[in-house]
Amino acid sequence: MRYQHDRNYFMAFTIAITGKGGVGKTTLSALILQWLVARGKTPVLAVDADANANLHEALGIEYTASVGGIREDARKQAKELAGIAKQEFLDVRVQEALVEEQGYDLIVMGRPEGPGCYCFANNVLRDIIQRLAANYQYIVVDSEAGLEHISRRTLLQIDLLVTVSDCSVRGVRTAGRLATLAEEMGTPVSRRGLVVNRVPGGMLPAGVRAAVEETGLPLLAVIPFDEQVAEMDGGGMAVGDIGLQAPARMAVEVIMTEALGAGV
Repeated sequence: MRYQHDRNYFMAFTIAITGKGGVGKTTLSALILQWLVARGKTPVLAVDADANANLHEALGIEYTASVGGIREDARKQAKELAGIAKQEFLDVRVQEALVEEQGYDLIVMGRPEGPGCYCFANNVLRDIIQRLAANYQYIVVDSEAGLEHISRRTLLQIDLLVTVSDCSVRGVRTAGRLATLAEEMGTPVSRRGLVVNRVPGGMLPAGVRAAVEETGLPLLAVIPFDEQVAEMDGGGMAVGDIGLQAPARMAVEVIMTEALGAGV
């Protein structure tokens, strides 16, 4: 969709998915995005906030520019750009970075490169992303494990924070710590919950279940080990290749229906 300059268009419902590396948060992010699009809850903005960008691969699309690259260009040209020229530069570059697809757009955050202060670029890019987000009904953010972009307050608020863990006591405890970071950073979170992924047989071991209870997080879903997802990862396929009755898709149905409500 074309980038608009209207802060009052509407405020998007923001879903952020986080978890340590390798737990399946990117796959879950892509499945949530597809769930929204399939039900006409569009337009959706997909944000790949992981420095190791791979949400586009899970969606089966390509991208040519990232916000990290725009930030770097803006930093280099900060002394030359002033006022409206600075704003126009970022407006044009952000539009170029958007990957437009049916029902959703993708923007890749990436990471800045090179030495120096990024204060100017971070401050202005935060405003650009917030104004961009005002053009969508939903935002789905595939976060990196450290929630770096949330710590920069790129997102003013999170309506649903989904923390993903593997089926281990250590993993669940790590997920619990990650889930508290957004609150410590001052980002308002309306609702949060835990997803335990790749569970053998679909039943949590007693020790893992106890660890889940210790986090104080609502358990949104237990996703059994899914052979289709494993094949997708191993073969470099997109989530569109995952069957409609696959456990991962059924878990997303439960998560999203309960989170948004039947009337949303």
